[in-house]
Amino acid sequence: MRLIFLFIAFAMTAPILAQSQEQIKGLSLNSDEQIILSAADRIFGYDTYGQFYWANKNTLYKSGNSGDFEFQELMLGPITQIDLQNPLTVLVFYRETNTLLFLDNRLNEKRRIDFNLMEEFPQVQWVFNAGSNRLWLMDQNSQSLWVYDTQSMRVVFQSLPLPDLIELKCRFNDCIAQTSEELIWISLYGTITKRQALSDGKLMGYSQEHVLITQEEGLFDLKSNQAWYFPEILPENQINGLQLTQDFLYIYASNVIRRYALTQLKH
Repeated sequence: MRLIFLFIAFAMTAPILAQSQEQIKGLSLNSDEQIILSAADRIFGYDTYGQFYWANKNTLYKSGNSGDFEFQELMLGPITQIDLQNPLTVLVFYRETNTLLFLDNRLNEKRRIDFNLMEEFPQVQWVFNAGSNRLWLMDQNSQSLWVYDTQSMRVVFQSLPLPDLIELKCRFNDCIAQTSEELIWISLYGTITKRQALSDGKLMGYSQEHVLITQEEGLFDLKSNQAWYFPEILPENQINGLQLTQDFLYIYASNVIRRYALTQLKH
């Protein structure tokens, strides 16, 4: 299989913090690794083993130390979303046909769920791994968030309606939903644990330490109330995607992925 990687830049020796947190303009970050890509329609990011996932012409690819793998299922339409939280069970969602596939670590299909066959008949907008054989499902028909048990094939809970939903991000144990007016934190038990007004920007990702939104000026971390700046990304080369993990921030701009080591922000 043709590799997508053209080269990997040397790790930079300059400190990741070009400015201190006290400066008015916020935090300026430099990447410690850069990868130039080719032949990628979609970039999905890295799993916890450092394996990289992307799609080209509706074929899903995985590349890393464990080898190179690919998966294709053209009958289901374009790939809408994948969830990499569990590298041993990768979720691949096809919104056009309302179908979810479960792939193993070699991208072989293990199982599929056709949501059209469910008694509740959800029209799924987003789906995430909720751990313990459960899924987070955002249903467009009821405008509510579900936790669905894939073994008992039943809905464990259904939230109150979340109208005007703009974005949804979920981890195993919680979600953040963005409406036109606010961010809403939701626990795995359906409890709303926090609300925060937000009328400007879009939720891009969150972790235990950070909640990142994009605004016209760039990225903003709600946890530290601080703007983040990236001198390597020019104004005409705007951020078109990112992945936030516990230790790293990966930013996709044009055909370049840049990695930023967030562990140094804690010092």
